[in-house]
Amino acid sequence: MEQPESLPNPTQGLELMEPPGGSYELIVSPDKLKAYLRVQGERTASILTEDVKKVLAENRISYGLVDNERIEEYIRLESLHREPCLIAEGTPAAPGMDAQVIYHFDRDPLKIGKIKIKGGDAIDFKDKGEIPQVKSGTLLAEKIPLLKEKPGVDVFGNPVPIEKAKDIRIFCGPGTGTSTDGLKIYAKRDGRPILLTDGRISVLAELRIEGDVGLETGHIRFDGFVDIIGTIQQGFRVKAGKLATKEIYRAEVEVDGDIVVDGGIIGAKISSRGNIRSLFIHSSRIVTQGDVMVAGEVIDSRIETNGALIAAPAGKLFGSHIKAKKGVTADQIGSESSKPCVLTIGLDINQDIINTLKKEIWIKTEEKKKITESIETLTRESSRLKEGTTHWVQIQAQATREENTCKKAIAELSKRNDPEKLAQAEQELAALREKTRSSDESLQNLMDQEDAITEKFSVLKFQIQELDATTQGMEYEIETILEAATEKDGPTVKVFNQIFSGTTVEGPHSRVVLKENLLAALIHETRESKITLEGNKISEWMMKMSSLE
Repeated sequence: MEQPESLPNPTQGLELMEPPGGSYELIVSPDKLKAYLRVQGERTASILTEDVKKVLAENRISYGLVDNERIEEYIRLESLHREPCLIAEGTPAAPGMDAQVIYHFDRDPLKIGKIKIKGGDAIDFKDKGEIPQVKSGTLLAEKIPLLKEKPGVDVFGNPVPIEKAKDIRIFCGPGTGTSTDGLKIYAKRDGRPILLTDGRISVLAELRIEGDVGLETGHIRFDGFVDIIGTIQQGFRVKAGKLATKEIYRAEVEVDGDIVVDGGIIGAKISSRGNIRSLFIHSSRIVTQGDVMVAGEVIDSRIETNGALIAAPAGKLFGSHIKAKKGVTADQIGSESSKPCVLTIGLDINQDIINTLKKEIWIKTEEKKKITESIETLTRESSRLKEGTTHWVQIQAQATREENTCKKAIAELSKRNDPEKLAQAEQELAALREKTRSSDESLQNLMDQEDAITEKFSVLKFQIQELDATTQGMEYEIETILEAATEKDGPTVKVFNQIFSGTTVEGPHSRVVLKENLLAALIHETRESKITLEGNKISEWMMKMSSLE
């Protein structure tokens, strides 16, 4: 006979109606998945199955009841008088499994987002990492679908909640294609695989520029990896999937992925959705989603990032406005002679990015509408051509039949030796042959037009697929940004050497302007309790400063 593994202090043990021979005690397990019943007191009269079921109904035990035969067995063996008997059993919830993506390439070959600054470790800015190369047809990623969770039901008939398994989406970017089931992504060209921050997997073609980006090259717009041996010169623009260059000087750069600069960034305007690594940054405006890593100094610059700014192990910040969601690390911040820095941590920079993404989605949607209209126009034109083709095929078939009939008539007339009718028949045959030739030309012209339309169809449908993939990627990026906005990662300002007075440090709820220089300092926002003069306990946000030593 099944019994409870342990009978907890029966906070849910209930004394119920008085049956013949005593009172009922109903015991429900803490998770409400099992209910037990027993009768207290000595048996003086028989208990009926209907009595038990009535007690259960009155106490809302409605799911997973044992059958009547089981209850009758309890009664017959007097089990209910000796021990708690299992009377109802719910269905436990079955947890699901989150979807997973297995990547078959190195998603961060440059490692610039993962370098940890410990004990004075140096960053090798000459090492650009080993960039993976793939061939067309290579499997890049495969998705293991989620295993859906199954909610349970307790003995009261209420659902037992269970955390939902999380899905994850994989998207094709430029140079990739998906399997028919949408679970695998393959390279469609040779090149460098990359996972963009918007979730798209792409294979980037490579553009290598042996010198500078300047008058000889003009502006660069390339959706692949751009490797520039020289400098991006003043006034020139580069838009790329990923970028490596010697120096960026008073130029505009927009990159989907990472940016690696062997030298420095001077007077530039840079937008990126990846990480940025540079030797130094002067008088520049940078907005990025990833980390910004600088070996030397950041001077008179404005940097906004949803990652961290890491100017270490010997990096210095002077006269700059830094907004870094995940914190700031540097050897020195400020000086006796420079303008003070303003450091903002813990704030998300993404509303502007979300607005930009929404605008881009709208633009892509409008492009798709225009392409769809073009496809509809081509569809109508194709239908008209098919009607024309059918018409000319019928004319051609009729002309062929008439030509065959005419040939038979000529053969008969030749036998009769009737020159006049024979000449007339030959003229008709010539006319029919001209008609056939003309119909052949018209039919061929229509078929050529249909081939051209079919080719346009393929191009337009591919464009729609590209637009859909891009739009889905941007929608996924918005979702990712909104999810990341809820993260509580405790950003800090960490200074190994000295942070100077006048520096402003602000977070989502508080700010402080340093009144004195600090050595080896750690600054972060915290919420602390205090007692008011009236004796009330309140909590308030403040910037807390402590020593690293």
